[in-house]
Amino acid sequence: MFLENNWKRTEMKRWTDLDKAIIGTTLTHQAGERVPVFVYSGDKIVSILINRDGMTRDEALDFIDFNIDNAYIGKDTPLLVWPVIDEEYDL
Repeated sequence: MFLENNWKRTEMKRWTDLDKAIIGTTLTHQAGERVPVFVYSGDKIVSILINRDGMTRDEALDFIDFNIDNAYIGKDTPLLVWPVIDEEYDL
């Protein structure tokens, strides 16, 4: 998908020191154009922050909420995904 559009993954924005939480890429629609972005696992970021930085789970979730989930760093801001819990969505 990205090769045919001449996109290079190195040109897409990343969250600093969290590459191990990247689970894929996707295209988003911004200002009438398709923009490639990295997709990060929220659970993997939590694990990284706990193991690498010594945060508790609550501290890691607060960090993600303040610094990642609500951040906008341009039209190619990476996406953050969380697993779906069946009870929450009646699947």
